[in-house]
Amino acid sequence: MTLEDYLENLNKTKKLSEVKRLIIIELWGEGTFPSVWVSSAHLLKVTNQKYFDRRTRELRDEHGVDLDQGVVGGEHSYRMLSSKIQQTNTRAYLSAKDKNNLFNGQNYTCQVCGIISPSGVRGLQADHQIPLSRGGQNDASNWQSLCNECNVAKRRACQGCSETCKTCHWAFPNSNEMPITIRLPKEQFDFVDEQIKKNKNWLLDLIKNNQ
Repeated sequence: MTLEDYLENLNKTKKLSEVKRLIIIELWGEGTFPSVWVSSAHLLKVTNQKYFDRRTRELRDEHGVDLDQGVVGGEHSYRMLSSKIQQTNTRAYLSAKDKNNLFNGQNYTCQVCGIISPSGVRGLQADHQIPLSRGGQNDASNWQSLCNECNVAKRRACQGCSETCKTCHWAFPNSNEMPITIRLPKEQFDFVDEQIKKNKNWLLDLIKNNQ
């Protein structure tokens, strides 16, 4: 199958945006699979879009692109495992009303670090506890409120993870009496985020070793 044929087949399911086309072209490479790893930094430069990573998730969940992600050479990267179009799991976004109900029901509190958002809804993000890529659904029971820092850290920890979500404290933080993280100044959070990029279990190991 050629790249042109593949793009045409994807368009039959759901029309591709120009940013998504650019991502596919970069990941396709020479057309041999698994393809070579392409760093997030490179995709950001090519697409010139801050939220290109959201587009890659949509390619996987909504278009069925057989994507893989991981940390290669210290850089978060993506590759295509095959040219097969997988079964889709369309990503849903909560309405403003549903978000407000979610955050209000969880006391405008990040479920991981326990910080109460001083700005209410604007200070929180709606997170799929079990990611769609791991079989999670869009029903109400699979959403939790997270602050931006914890949402980013959870996303880093999920990259390339093969562990069971049901026992993951990022997905189900209330299953453990000790929260995964604490609210940190930005420079300290950046350090923690960098460690998680290198080792997704770094923070959990740190907590366990200090119990």
